[in-house]
Amino acid sequence: MKSLNEFSNILTKMVSFGGGHLIVKNNKLRQYLLKKGYELAYKSLVIDNPDNRPIEMQKEKVRVILNLFEMADRRMKEGLTSPKVAQAVVRVLVNNLVIPTKEYKETEKKFKERFGRTPPAFLVIAPTKRCNLHCIGCYASSDSKSAETIPYPILNRILKEKKEFWNSGFTVITGGEPFLYKSEGRDILDVVEEHPDDWFMFYTNGTLITKEVAKRMAKLGNVTPAISVEGFEAETDLRRGKGTFKKILEAFDNLRSEGVPFGISTTAMRHNAELLVSDEFLDFYFNKQKATYGWLFQYMPIGRKFTLDFVITPEQRLYLFRRERQILWDYKLFYPDFWNSGVLSTGCISAGREGGYLYIDWNGTVTPCAFFPYSTVNIFEVYEKGGDLNDVYNQPFFEAIRKWQDAYGYKREPEKVGNYILGCPIRDHYRVARNIIDRFHAMPEDESAKQALEDREYYKGMVEYDLKLKKLLDPYWKEIYLKGKYKDYEDSQMPKVVAR
Repeated sequence: MKSLNEFSNILTKMVSFGGGHLIVKNNKLRQYLLKKGYELAYKSLVIDNPDNRPIEMQKEKVRVILNLFEMADRRMKEGLTSPKVAQAVVRVLVNNLVIPTKEYKETEKKFKERFGRTPPAFLVIAPTKRCNLHCIGCYASSDSKSAETIPYPILNRILKEKKEFWNSGFTVITGGEPFLYKSEGRDILDVVEEHPDDWFMFYTNGTLITKEVAKRMAKLGNVTPAISVEGFEAETDLRRGKGTFKKILEAFDNLRSEGVPFGISTTAMRHNAELLVSDEFLDFYFNKQKATYGWLFQYMPIGRKFTLDFVITPEQRLYLFRRERQILWDYKLFYPDFWNSGVLSTGCISAGREGGYLYIDWNGTVTPCAFFPYSTVNIFEVYEKGGDLNDVYNQPFFEAIRKWQDAYGYKREPEKVGNYILGCPIRDHYRVARNIIDRFHAMPEDESAKQALEDREYYKGMVEYDLKLKKLLDPYWKEIYLKGKYKDYEDSQMPKVVAR
């Protein structure tokens, strides 16, 4: 407790005195904060482990947290982080994570008394469907003709209620293309400015991040873009359109010049999965282009012209899992695989699970996740009837998914936890997802989601895929996370690990 109070007091003083410059310029201070942060994370997650999680999972969580902090420290040493950004990071940490204020405790208590759970941690919001690209396999089926947009007053209300009801200080903005959002004379960065105690991450194609946009982001401080790439120029332009890759490199340059930390977002398909975790790829984006973080998403067969032919094979899924652990432990990069990294999030975090999120699209439709396009509620309609964000959360459809998450492992003793490498209901347990969809008569978000429901071959293919994954990956879950045996690092099939 003494160590936590000391850490909190330092951060609080930094916020009070505008300590962004101090953090950026003072290497010794950052090393102290890194050391204390690591000690606190290890004590909380591994030693105390209040929820009695499998211990190897907890160690991996500490490692990934440290990787992100160490990479942020590296970018500060390189002069690639503006003081305004550093100040915003500390402010959000203090207001949302480190110091549990009286208001925070009261809000959490009130939520738990009503719902029997602690609140979600964030929202994923797609404020507009409009996009300037027309990408193959887009999960949102976005294009330049799409006009659907969340009106600014409603978007602003959602963000205020998220803070008021959930104590949430993190928002993910996706799309469509976030930088095309326009409503009542305001754009998406006006929204960010309206909520300075919220940290925003945008999933963006990057083509609209001009020098002027990068300057605005640096001035705000509380926003970071995760820019979509599919590999190098050939792979990116093939999916996203000729010339896209060069515009992305220009965006990287603009962000570096203004000291705005950025990440990358990748989509693993059958043709590019190995490339996205190759040494050449990692070196280019993390060492040369200076990305601070990355997210790898495996193609989910929804959206524009969905097809099982793009889905990575079970063998590729295993390869990505094993390679990811090398990237985590030996390269020490923050580059989680959204599906294979279930151990880092204690399983599926959709449907408003504790520490998780809900997804709201441009029409107000609320789904468990962007990749789970089925819904029983629309937030526009809830507001019209006098309800609020908690009424959206309190849907039997979402609660059924939360109960499945509990039973699969979130509320179970360590030796009975389900395989978190396969923690996603709609991707890894499709039969479970379909049963819940059917039971609550959840409506498809769009025509593509409707077609997937009606396609018998789709159902058959997804279920067969899940059975193959289980057979292949269950032994790794048991050996690594339940028994603590790291047996596969010497395997000759894996590429040589090069220290970074």
